[in-house]
Amino acid sequence: MSDEKDKKPPEEGEERTVFMPGGGAVPPPAETPAAPEPAPTGATAPAEPTGATAPAAPAREAGKIKVGDILNHIYEVKRFLARGGMGEVFEGCNIHTDEKVAIKVMLPALANDEKVIAMFRKEAKTLTKLHHEALVEYRVLAQEPALHVLYIVTDFIEGTNLGASLGTLQPTPEQLAELLRRLASGLGSAHRLGAVHRDMSPDNVILENDDIHAPKIIDFGIAKDLDASSATIVGDGFAGKLNYVAPEQLGDFGREIGPWTDVYSLGLLILAVAQGKAVDMSGSLVDAIDKRRRGPDVSAVPEDLRPLVEAMVRPNPQERLRSMEDVVAMLDGARIPSPRTIREEVIEEAEAAEGGAPSRPVGGGSRTLLIVLAVIAGLAALAAAGWYATGGDPASLFRGGADKAEPAARSPEETARAAIDAVLPSVPCTWLDIGAIRGGEPMVVAMRGVAGNTSAAEAEIGRALASAGLPDVRIEFGDVATIAPGGCSALDAFRQFRADSNYRMASTAPRFEMTAQSDGPYAGAVAANAVVDLNLGDPALDFALLGIEPSGAITMILPNRLAFREQLRASEGGRPIADRGNDRYRLHIDLDHQGWSGLLLVTGQGPFPAALLAPVIGARGPGWRDRFVRRAGDGGWRAEMVWFESVDREPDSAIRASFDRGTSDKDF
Repeated sequence: MSDEKDKKPPEEGEERTVFMPGGGAVPPPAETPAAPEPAPTGATAPAEPTGATAPAAPAREAGKIKVGDILNHIYEVKRFLARGGMGEVFEGCNIHTDEKVAIKVMLPALANDEKVIAMFRKEAKTLTKLHHEALVEYRVLAQEPALHVLYIVTDFIEGTNLGASLGTLQPTPEQLAELLRRLASGLGSAHRLGAVHRDMSPDNVILENDDIHAPKIIDFGIAKDLDASSATIVGDGFAGKLNYVAPEQLGDFGREIGPWTDVYSLGLLILAVAQGKAVDMSGSLVDAIDKRRRGPDVSAVPEDLRPLVEAMVRPNPQERLRSMEDVVAMLDGARIPSPRTIREEVIEEAEAAEGGAPSRPVGGGSRTLLIVLAVIAGLAALAAAGWYATGGDPASLFRGGADKAEPAARSPEETARAAIDAVLPSVPCTWLDIGAIRGGEPMVVAMRGVAGNTSAAEAEIGRALASAGLPDVRIEFGDVATIAPGGCSALDAFRQFRADSNYRMASTAPRFEMTAQSDGPYAGAVAANAVVDLNLGDPALDFALLGIEPSGAITMILPNRLAFREQLRASEGGRPIADRGNDRYRLHIDLDHQGWSGLLLVTGQGPFPAALLAPVIGARGPGWRDRFVRRAGDGGWRAEMVWFESVDREPDSAIRASFDRGTSDKDF
């Protein structure tokens, strides 16, 4: 290991002068183009001319795709994965970026139903805003105009569903608690956008690369409005597997559906993992209701977690933990309101609503916007199979026949990369990347970025590699900065919206040497000249640029693209910003101090309030985190971060003594 990882971060308040661009106002965000409109219901294909000769290509059934098709000039269909009664799932590839995706194609009869189309479009507005490390990401719902195919594009996740792994996992109490925390955090993120899953079960959690540290929730299905007058495909029936649905989904307790419904199902899911087998809460409808009223046997849950799971699976929704925030708070040992207090709050809200006063949303969601995501059985399978991909049996997801291709063998380097990528999102107080992987005996993995506890982060990565069959890998943290505890909450919040592909920012080197400056803001002094490249690629994309220090302090440098353009116009000789064409830029960052510096890029729809992105260290509690997550989800924000070190290799040389160290008037 490099000794550099043991350097102490600068004390908070230590003078750290950086010359970077700043200032400006917010331009209006560009409107996101809508998905292509579907063909009108009842539209028919042109009739074949009588007596026409056979076409060169065989006739194709309307609404079908095949391997080799390119959808909307973007997604190439690469491989068939699964088939069921409601649709087909394919592996695909973005032809412009080579990024692997899952393509889920609905059957023509379903795709031509105007009500289904309307609900899917409504749903897509919510689903594409869900960005969390525990949620599989929806990309787009679109229609291929030439093939008349309606399809959904999602992340492609390789792994096995949790239901298929119940008998083999044997998690420790700590692993079970972390699984609960991550799933609850992901569902809470969805609830804040007004979306309730309604089908939480082990089959709808994928363990990416079979790693219990990297669960992904799948199958947020067709949107169902809570308005009792709204007609949906599933009507008033419940969505979800009978073993894991909440009592209110079976008609009990006034059919009150909300975030607490997912709380119940998640409690049963944790019970199933703890006991190593599915829960026994099904049977006939009467049996299922009776079992819920009696309550499940939670004795298999570790003693420390048992009170929490008991509070999650109370039959009466008003006596149950009402939100995922409550679940995480109890997991952390915080006080949770008593059942009576919860009931009183519900009554107070109802009275306030009747009196015209604004009511506080229960469970973190707005009642006027609350959407419950129901899952049609076959279509749920359609959404699941692409994520399930090669890790299990896609046929079981459709309850019907399916084909499955054998996964390609991975090299040790690919195995190491997949194992590390899977565990990184769940390592607290970090922002880490793989700098390099060098094969050999032993294999060497060089990490880069920042961590609050480098030893703990290294240990987590080591365990992930050992679980992947690579116990002897040497992990290097020489290019990893250390951040003070005050920066951890910000790292963890931004990491929920971390860009996982199409990176737009990169440092040209991990460290830059401090040298004598003949010109620029530190002329006559010793400073480092860091270089960071931006490849934005979309002039309509808004963004903010921030600095982050090892102390955890965050500073707004550029609040939006307009400020960036103003600074670009003021730049001379390519400094501090050089325009390299095609919305690509090079930033020259001058630093007069030794040590690590971080640069944070947030892209998406503005504005980007400094109080939200760069709060002082003492203002980063749960309230700030909730506001940040909500705004980031609404704005489709994506975060990227680079860290680089300024190094003075000759601090006592005569060179330094020959310069006047007067303070520069230049600031951020």
